[in-house]
Amino acid sequence: MKTRPFERLISIEDAIEIVESKIKPIDRREKIPIDLTVERILARDIKAHFDVPPFNRSAMDGYAVIAEDTFGA
Repeated sequence: MKTRPFERLISIEDAIEIVESKIKPIDRREKIPIDLTVERILARDIKAHFDVPPFNRSAMDGYAVIAEDTFGA
């Protein structure tokens, strides 16, 4: 897939304003079985009690990016 060049750059403030204009806060919660949670959003953070795997695995962690997509980063 070929990437297309940036059409125009906008400021961080403008980007945040665009995102905030498209979203709304979630104001209700419900408890449901774990198998019904696909495509749901958690109401609060869940923290693991221990690491999995129990050792550093940096070769598998991280992000891959296309260099052109990081313009100006």
